[in-house]
This record gives sequence, C-alpha cells and structure tokens, in this order.
Amino acid sequence: MDAWITDTGPWERFPYFTRANADEVGPEPFSPLGWSLAWVKGTGPGAADGYVSFGVFRPEEMEPRLSVFANYGGYFYNALSTARILGVRMPGASPEAVDAAYFGDHPGVPPYEPDPRDEDPELSEALARRVEWLFSTDSFPELDEAVALTLRTRDARPDLSTLSDAELVAHARDLVPLIREVWRPYCMVLLGISIVSGTVAEIVKGLGRSDALIPLFSGLGGVESAGGSLGVWKLSRHVRRSAELTEAFDAGVTGVLERVRRLADGGSPEAKAFLADHDELIAEQGHRGPHEWDLRAECWATDPSLVLGMIDLVRAQGDDHDPAVLAGRSGEEREALTSSLAATLEGEPETRETLLAALRASNLLFRLREAGKSACIRLYFEVKLALRELGRRAAQSGAIDGADHVFFLLDEELDAFVGDPGSFAATLRQRVADFAVLAGLEPPYIVDSRVGPPPIGEWPRRGDAGTAGLAGAGDVLQGGPASPGRATGRARIVEDPATAEFEVGDVLVCRTTDPSWVPLFLAASAVVCNVGAFASHAAIVARELGVPCAVSVVDATARIPSGATVEVDGGTGTVTILSVG
Repeated sequence: MDAWITDTGPWERFPYFTRANADEVGPEPFSPLGWSLAWVKGTGPGAADGYVSFGVFRPEEMEPRLSVFANYGGYFYNALSTARILGVRMPGASPEAVDAAYFGDHPGVPPYEPDPRDEDPELSEALARRVEWLFSTDSFPELDEAVALTLRTRDARPDLSTLSDAELVAHARDLVPLIREVWRPYCMVLLGISIVSGTVAEIVKGLGRSDALIPLFSGLGGVESAGGSLGVWKLSRHVRRSAELTEAFDAGVTGVLERVRRLADGGSPEAKAFLADHDELIAEQGHRGPHEWDLRAECWATDPSLVLGMIDLVRAQGDDHDPAVLAGRSGEEREALTSSLAATLEGEPETRETLLAALRASNLLFRLREAGKSACIRLYFEVKLALRELGRRAAQSGAIDGADHVFFLLDEELDAFVGDPGSFAATLRQRVADFAVLAGLEPPYIVDSRVGPPPIGEWPRRGDAGTAGLAGAGDVLQGGPASPGRATGRARIVEDPATAEFEVGDVLVCRTTDPSWVPLFLAASAVVCNVGAFASHAAIVARELGVPCAVSVVDATARIPSGATVEVDGGTGTVTILSVG
C-alpha cells in the first residue's frame, strides 16, 4: 500500500503541511467517510472561512480548495504554509515566530520561502484592527450563536428509525453546511488565542516571570470540556456513598447499568438519583468520546461503558480531590498572581493595561475554545447517528460485515451504497484491513504536498521512530509546562482510556487527550502527554481541575517505563524518573 484513498493532492501556493498541533486533534487515522464528508466539505471550508473572516486571507486565496487541512495515510495535517502567512501579515509577527510556536527546536523544518504574494498591506491593517478588537471585547456573539445553533439542531433531531436509507444520507449531508458555519467562528477563536496568549507570554518573560505564565491561565471556571469530568465526579460520589451502588459496581462494569435500574425499580432512592444524573450527563455530554473528530468513533452516548468505566475508577478517589474545590483554589491563586503582576507594573501603565487586557481576552477565548469545540462535536454526533443507523441496517441485512464498515465508504460512494450495499462488502472489508495497518504507523512529521509523502510501506511503525530508548532512574525528560504543581506517582502508559489499567494516584502518560480522557484526570496525580502546548486540551482541563500537567514530552509513552515512580513538575514541564521496577 503506497497511498490511501483520502490522501490530499498538491497545493502549489501553500505546499507544506505538518503534524505539529495536528497530532493532538487527530492522534489516530480518520475514517474515509469521516474525512471525505465532514472534513473536506464542512470542517476544512469552515476553517478557511475563519481565516478569511479574521483578516488573514482574501476569499480568492483559499479557492478552489477552501481548506487549511490535509490528510495523508488517514492522518490529519495542519497547513504550515498558511500559518506562516499569518506571521507575515500580522503586525509584529513573523514566519519564524510561527515556526517557533509550532516546532520549537524540532529538526528538519523547511525554511520559509518568501513570495511577493505573501505581503498584503491592506490585510495587515485589517489584522491590526482585529487585534484591537481582541483586546477590548468581553464577548463573541458569533460563537455564542454557533453554540445555540448546535443545540437547536440536536433538539430537532428526527426519529432516524423512520427515515429511509436515502433519507438518512440526505439528513447527514444536510448537516455538513452547519459544520462549516460553526467552524468559522471557532477558527477565529483559535487564531485569537494565539495572539492574546502570546502577548501575555512576552510581558511576563520581560518581567523575568515566565514561571507565572501557566498559573495565569489556571482555574478560569466555565470550561465546558471539564463539564463531563464534573458529571463523572458527581456520579462517582453517588457510588462511593451508597452501599448498594458500590455492590452493583463491585460486580463489574458489564451489566452495571441494568443492576442499578433494577435497584431503582425496587424503590432505591440512591439508584434513582444516580440514574437521573447519569441520564442528564449523557443528554448534555453524550457526544464526547475518544478520537471524537472522526465520525466513526464511539462516544459516551453510543457506548455507555466508556462513562461507566470512568465512574468505576473515580469512585476510589477521596472527596478531598473534588475538582470544583481544586479549580476554586487555582482561580484564587490566578487572581492573586494577576494583582501582584499588575502592582509590579504600576510604573508602566501602558504595559500594565496591555497585560490585563490580554489576560481578560485570553480567559474569555480559552472558555470559548472549549465551548466551540463541543459545539462542533455536537454536530459531528448528529451526522454520526444517521450514518450509524445506515450501517446498522446494512449489517443486519448481511450486506456488509459490520455496522461501522459504512464509515469506510467515501462520501461520493454513499448513493451507490444505498442502491446496493452488498456490492461494497469486499471493498469495505479490504479497506478495514488496510486501515488497521495505518493505525500502527508513524506518519511523516512534515509533508511537501508538491511531492507528497513517502510511500506508506516505508513509514516506521508507531513507537519505533524518534525514541532514545527507555529512560532510567535519575533521567529527566523535558517537556513544556502546562498546569502548575508537582506530584509523584506510578507511571501508567495509557493508549485507550476505555481499557486503561489505572489506579487512583497514578501518573497518566499518554500521547494526547480529548474530553473522553478527562475523568482519568480526576484519578491521576499528574498528566504527561507526548504532544500539546499550554493552550492544548490537556493543559486547559488540567489547569481547570488543578492537576499538574506536562506536555510535549517527546516520546513519553515510549521512554517512560510503565510502573516507574516519576515526579512531574507541571510548572517547568519536567518528568523525573525516580525509580524503575
């Protein structure tokens, strides 16, 4: 297998694509249907619209692609070349600064190649005005309306069981323009965060207080992606305080919901309260799950065991780890630190006001980032449900081997599939097998779309590339600071939160996280991620929950021995191996 069916073609104007910052969003390959329908026709165009609305590009510069993302071997890539244009056109920025934010000291990054078309004084003026707006606004109504749109769409969901196969496909496709609509303001928020948080970083660095950067973004409150963990925490308290619920969970996660329902039917008030809060959590957060940017992925609503397993783990955690209490403490520390820095800058009123304005804007945008992401995933969930029903019917009739095989179609094949599902069975069977191979490979870090990536058969297996071998006692792995605090515990390498062998107090070591991982944060003493930055999901949620976190610890899952005792300093980004074995 030299290539994959969703591989992106060449783009001469903006040729370079990178896994930097993309490996957090898409650590696993995307299904063909997830990419060709939701991403090519919804997410990519919506992000391009966001770049245009923010003032980085003119609409015609995005044509005919209307996309700022790519896919190679099933893996998601960011467009490095378009990000560099932001560095060229943003007053006070540079392509080199963009590269530093993306890559740090990563080797092999192609140099920026100046192009006369990159300069655009008119757009630079527009970007300057956008920055002024960022530093003065206290709301972003467009994002708020996008969130409201997704809630209305969820509430208006038709009874999918009554739709014909063709109507299911039409319904799924009708939702894709809404994905584009919501992604536009969401992309604008993402661009805004890079600007205002960068300003904060520069000011605290100038004060010799780079150590203050992470605490300044801690305990913000109202971070939506933490909502799932708070719901899991509440349910775990039900179990911890009830002997009969404890007995139901002690019998194993499999079948536990049925056992609790029997208790409720028998009149148990504890069981009734648990079910009420469980149903509310699924209704509000059921769209979340592992690898949630792909339509094929299971989520809390489609696989209840994902949540029940987390509850089973977190019920062992003591009440002193209440995430609301921990977040409140972080918030108090943030406010005190802000006041201290403001006092230090009393003699520099302009810098002082810039810092305070940037912090206000950052705090708003970090909350909007998570709300916007949840809104996007909520729409993906609606598309997913329609296609899952289509796949269920085809599998039930024996036309295809499994219901999820429908996600190995391309969008342009859906109509023919509806007409004759069985004719695709062999093709889908082969794609499923090929996809399993892709999932075990390490994709190239940077791709020049003009020549494309190396043949897939030459890609190294995951875990074989870029590792310096297992770390030993006394070794210090340097990553990036993400959430302040220091903790010591047993390292647990986790690939899948649903099947994690994890105990309260362990240090969670993983490639990256999404909201489906967050309940593990409630049990972990600290979190270590291979990839990410201080504005990544793991960092934002860890700060919200008061859990020390280090990100961009290169090859952490390959270098840290599982079971080793490690110390994580989330303020410096270091992971120290204290003992092995």
